Amino acid sequence: MLSVALLLLLLAAGSCVNSEQLNQPASLTVQPGQPLTITCQVSYSVSSYWTGWIRQPAGKGLEWIGYIYTGATYYKESLKNKFSISLEASSNTATLTGQNMQPEDSAVYYCGAGAGGTYFDYWGKGTVVTVSSATPKAPTVFPLEQCGPETGDTVTLGCLATDFTPASLGFRCTNAEGVALPDVLQYPAVEKNRAYFGVSRVRVQRDYWDARKVVNCVVEHSAGQKQCRLQKKVQRVVHPTVTMSPDWRWVSGAAEVSLVCTYSGYYPDDLEVQWQIDSRAVDIVPVQKKFQAVEKEGKTFSLSSQIELDRKNWTNGSNVTCKSKHHDAELSKSISICAIYPSSPPCIHLETPSFKTVMMAKPEVTATCVVETVYDAKVTWHVDGEEISATRTVPNRTGSKTYFSSNLTVSTDKWMTYSRVTCRAEHPCSPPAEKTVDISNNPCVCFKGLTADRAPSVLIRRSLPHLLHGDDAVLECDVRQLSSSDLYVTFQANGSDISEKQFVDPSKATGLTSTTLQFSVPKTHQGKDNTFTCKVNQGFVNSSVSDSTGRIFGDLSMELLLVPSKDSGQQKLLCIGWGFSPQIKWLSGSQDRSASTKDILLGEDGRVAVISHLNVPQNEWTKAVVFTCEVSDKVLNKTVRDEMGFCSAASSRKAGVFIQGPALQELQTDEQLAFTCLLVGQNLEDFSITWKVGGNKSQRALTEPRLSHDNGTETIRSFLNVSAKAWLTYTQVSCEGKHLCSTQGYETHISRSRDPKPPFVKITRLNDTDLPGSNMETLICLVTGFSPSGILVFWEKDGLRLPVSQYTISPVWKYTDSNTFSLNSRLNISRRSERDQEAAYSCVVKHESYEELFKSTVQPVFAPVTPSPPSVTLLHGPGELVCLANGFRPAPVNISWFLDETTELWSYNTSEPHRGPQGDFSVQSRLRLPPVDWPLGAVYTCRVTHVTLTLALNFTKPKLLDHVYVDQNQHDVVIQDVEEEDWYMAFTFLLLFFISLLYGVTVTLIKTK
Repeated sequence: MLSVALLLLLLAAGSCVNSEQLNQPASLTVQPGQPLTITCQVSYSVSSYWTGWIRQPAGKGLEWIGYIYTGATYYKESLKNKFSISLEASSNTATLTGQNMQPEDSAVYYCGAGAGGTYFDYWGKGTVVTVSSATPKAPTVFPLEQCGPETGDTVTLGCLATDFTPASLGFRCTNAEGVALPDVLQYPAVEKNRAYFGVSRVRVQRDYWDARKVVNCVVEHSAGQKQCRLQKKVQRVVHPTVTMSPDWRWVSGAAEVSLVCTYSGYYPDDLEVQWQIDSRAVDIVPVQKKFQAVEKEGKTFSLSSQIELDRKNWTNGSNVTCKSKHHDAELSKSISICAIYPSSPPCIHLETPSFKTVMMAKPEVTATCVVETVYDAKVTWHVDGEEISATRTVPNRTGSKTYFSSNLTVSTDKWMTYSRVTCRAEHPCSPPAEKTVDISNNPCVCFKGLTADRAPSVLIRRSLPHLLHGDDAVLECDVRQLSSSDLYVTFQANGSDISEKQFVDPSKATGLTSTTLQFSVPKTHQGKDNTFTCKVNQGFVNSSVSDSTGRIFGDLSMELLLVPSKDSGQQKLLCIGWGFSPQIKWLSGSQDRSASTKDILLGEDGRVAVISHLNVPQNEWTKAVVFTCEVSDKVLNKTVRDEMGFCSAASSRKAGVFIQGPALQELQTDEQLAFTCLLVGQNLEDFSITWKVGGNKSQRALTEPRLSHDNGTETIRSFLNVSAKAWLTYTQVSCEGKHLCSTQGYETHISRSRDPKPPFVKITRLNDTDLPGSNMETLICLVTGFSPSGILVFWEKDGLRLPVSQYTISPVWKYTDSNTFSLNSRLNISRRSERDQEAAYSCVVKHESYEELFKSTVQPVFAPVTPSPPSVTLLHGPGELVCLANGFRPAPVNISWFLDETTELWSYNTSEPHRGPQGDFSVQSRLRLPPVDWPLGAVYTCRVTHVTLTLALNFTKPKLLDHVYVDQNQHDVVIQDVEEEDWYMAFTFLLLFFISLLYGVTVTLIKTK
């Protein structure tokens, strides 16, 4: 398609010659909402012609925008506020300006000129305008060369850019020395499947091209630059692929044989062909046809040469040869009738009576054997190993094949006694062929007690197309995985057949097949307690029944809900009706209301759910109008309804209330203490907040306006100042949120704790490397187990308080089922001098549970780390080996696996080192070892490399027992008791490993808080 489009563009470039030139950019890309400016440089004086603009969106017709002549301007009525046209006489330029461009404004914009404003004599090439915010996509570039011979001193080449966006694209071409080529023409980009393709044509001198010099074309695009390299290819030689085949024909009662020799895909076109019969040249003039093709590799030729032979010569087995010479190679191909068919016995199709035919109880049945062969063949019938006589039709010859059939007709009762039926055919050039049907495996004789076909998959459901077209009570039976098509289907209600037998037509497909049948449920069986099934009968005794549909004609039901809406100007009601064919109707008072949306869902049980939304303006909703949803079902002849209004919906609105007491710093003063109440819910428009101090309402609160959030929730904050004396005397402060239609609100309260719990303070180090010489360190202060939540945390260095900018403090949190709170603070420190190495850092905590400060100190921070070697254990588990390394530092360690100490294995997974409570590390490596990969006596080695040592442990599969334990000191395999030693040690080491893993995860979570 792209090559055809390119050819049309090139032809158009050579055929369009105008006396006036209108030059405009090939393409522009504009972001949505931005303005558009297109200039059209013309060769005439702008006062000589009417100049206008037209656009054509993709897949649509031309749309007139407007035109201008000197001071007069005219626009299309619908676009006069969108576009404006102006002229610049000094530069002979016409400019189109667009405002607030949108994706639907994407089109090809043309400037035109004419003597009148209603038509144009001259046109620009068009500007492809793309209005999109999509991410630019770079083009794929292909070089183009001329397909056929071209006369003259120049050669036409091209560069094709495809699948790019936006449409803005530029081409520039240079010769091998980098000098720009002048004769370059770029065509406007064309849109296809939401992407663009463009083409550029360049002409070069023929002697330059014949010298195989390079032409480089660069494609400039906003997504990147692409290179397109063109160079003349060297002369190629491709020898043909030779095939030879016969084609039999019958003319006026005399048989002829047509032999065809085909030469495919050769180049160049210099092929000679000669025919021979038994190495002698023939005097028959062949009929030859030549073809030409162009593929990825280039142009090739194909030739067919055909001769007509007497059928007698052909059937006598003469050897026919076609000899040829191409370029410098000689080719030969021979054929004979017996060379074609020696391994191809006659093709036999044996058709036995179908299941339906036998079920119709006809007195006789007929089996037919159709034989396709080269010659007339002898056909015989064999039933259960004995030959019986049958009738045979006159052969029918078509081309080189002979078709004839033989019929075996017997009584139905006798046919049902057969087990195997065979049709055999013979001809001279191949061994005898036969086709056998094992009737004992046919479902139509299952009454004989033989094994039936595999059970199919049966599914019953309602017909969705019939439901959508108003024909409700139609069921479908979907039968899959059929290994035989000899069956019939019935529909059942409560286990009893309610339909006639529906026979399935035999399928011509091989393997497993499927079929679908339909049934309309009569009204007499449309009871609410009825369930429906589909029964598939294979043969006389085998059957498969689908699962029940459930009570699809059961009672009608509904539910009416108030849905949260982001639009504060309206409320949304949701009504859901369940039934056989439910319909929804909305009412406000006695007036009908139109639903905003309506969806229909068909459940697996066959019942239909209808979902309808009704949008109610807020001013109407607050007037306490009652809205009714009425659900009716014409099949069930029932109607149900429910209603909802402003106050009735209030009961479904829920809110959470949270209260925050005064900060710890405020308790040091005798002034007023600040309390904050936060109300959280999905729709808090009609909620209010009430404060109580010591059970008495307070009117001194300050409440902020309602605030909406992106997650669909709303919040209301209220602030109240309470005297410090009331708080210190354990006075209760409560906050209640209530809807104006509700008599019950949501309340929470707070008071000073009578039993405060002091915090536990501990400093831990975050770094997992523990490498000597590290200049950075992170300290974590863990503050846990305190209550209430008010607390003050700061850091000191050598007794001097550090600025708050040097450390961070996490929010206070409380674990589930815990009455105490926790937090952590992180301090990043660096070693700038020897004094820093010896400095003492303290985490200081102030809490109301104790008048004194809580403090934890660490010194020195940058103490050198003493390396310690790992303790390594090798364990055997089900289908794997586990290598455990514990108690080492620093953290870097390497674990590798080997088979017989030479072959390195890769099917293992090694965890990251995890730091334990004492600062040492542990790691595990698991080698997956399926039984098929475990040769008897093989030695598996786990090699652990650490800065302190290199240690290798071996494991060998025992000859008698399946479980072993490796002694890491002796490296010998020791047989152990499976129940006591092996799994006890595995459990112990894995328990230690998981404890260290849990500690590492806890520290990481604290760090990220």
